[in-house]
Amino acid sequence: MSWKASEPVPTVDGSRPLVVLSDPSIHPEAVALLREHFEVDILDAYPSEQRFGEAASGASAILARLGTVTRHVIESAPRLRIVSRHGVGVDAVDVAAATEHGVVITNTGSSNAAAVAEYTFSMLLALVRRVPQADAGMRAGLWHRDPQVGGELEGRTLGIFGLGAIGGRVARQALGFGMKVVACDPHPPAALPAGVRLVERAELFALSDIVTLHTRLTETTRAMIDRSALDAMKPTALLVNTARGELVDEPALIAALQQGRLGGAALDTFAEEPLAVDSPLRRMANVVLSPHVAGQTEEALIRVGRAAAQAIIDELAGRRPANVHNPEAYQRRAQLARFT
Repeated sequence: MSWKASEPVPTVDGSRPLVVLSDPSIHPEAVALLREHFEVDILDAYPSEQRFGEAASGASAILARLGTVTRHVIESAPRLRIVSRHGVGVDAVDVAAATEHGVVITNTGSSNAAAVAEYTFSMLLALVRRVPQADAGMRAGLWHRDPQVGGELEGRTLGIFGLGAIGGRVARQALGFGMKVVACDPHPPAALPAGVRLVERAELFALSDIVTLHTRLTETTRAMIDRSALDAMKPTALLVNTARGELVDEPALIAALQQGRLGGAALDTFAEEPLAVDSPLRRMANVVLSPHVAGQTEEALIRVGRAAAQAIIDELAGRRPANVHNPEAYQRRAQLARFT
């Protein structure tokens, strides 16, 4: 079957291809762009594996933000050609299963880097300057100034794990605050931001007053902030995580905070999301929490949503989309085609 490069691949029966969105948080501009070309089915946030699989059974594409695209979901969708991730991480997709079935996985690159980097500092400043406590006191009718004595960033050492698009921005912002910056990255950029010094992991823990995470989730980085890492940090150190919750051994972090072996934490992501209502983290005064919203600015949601939608449009029109995570899926698809 042949098609024009500007048109989506038609289904066998000639109907418009189906695209399944994992949740209703995708920006309306992106949804409208998809509706120009495809039938669109939007699921509730964090759909169950069964519900996701049922919805995807006739889908040619999945746009995934909240929820997990498991092997079951992929194998429930014989027409599936692409899983387009809304964001940079692909850890919520079974990459091996997708590749095995010739399904391409894409992400949206650095589309939300500015938003996440800025939010990282908003959380850090809120933690250091005790902004949530000041706000809560004012709303309760209080005028308590003495308990709101905070700290300054200038002169402190910021340790950054991961100097990619987000980590690099965070480094430059930290330098603007007058901070010293050290970083650890097994694959650092060719040109480091001026003023940033590369160090090994152990040295970063020892030197840093604040540690911030901007690395991808892999088997190597999973639970990288464990008991031994926390013990290597200064007892007054702060941890900021706007990357992936699974980078942190959450029980070990909770214990360190409860026992005074860590000064505080600012967390936007968690090992299990949504965060449990009874999580001890919700009751700690030295912790600032938010519900995985670092990348959520109006501008970023438009850029990321449109990029994710465009990847689907390109793939289903026979064009190779940007930011393909598993290019070997194309070879696998060609092999499978010989037997169909």
